[in-house]
Amino acid sequence: MSGGERTPSYLSVGLSVGGDWRVTCHTYPDRGPILAVDAAGMSLVVSAKQDTPNTDQINFAYALLAGVNDYLNACETRQFEAEESADPATEKRAA
Repeated sequence: MSGGERTPSYLSVGLSVGGDWRVTCHTYPDRGPILAVDAAGMSLVVSAKQDTPNTDQINFAYALLAGVNDYLNACETRQFEAEESADPATEKRAA
């Protein structure tokens, strides 16, 4: 690195999910698992730095699970609300 002060790196990646996706967890007998999220011809891979996951990776997996669960709940709520507002029978029942 030449000149200047060192600053932390920053990476931001966005994924707008369509119908061309796949999520897979690859497991192996002699190393930690690899989580792969494939969409739009790209792949995001999540794995532990070491062959054997430690507490950091377990905590990360729990945080990832919680975030995915929140995302799922928000998607289902939004879908339900959209279906309710598009259903004319719903308006009749409310009246």
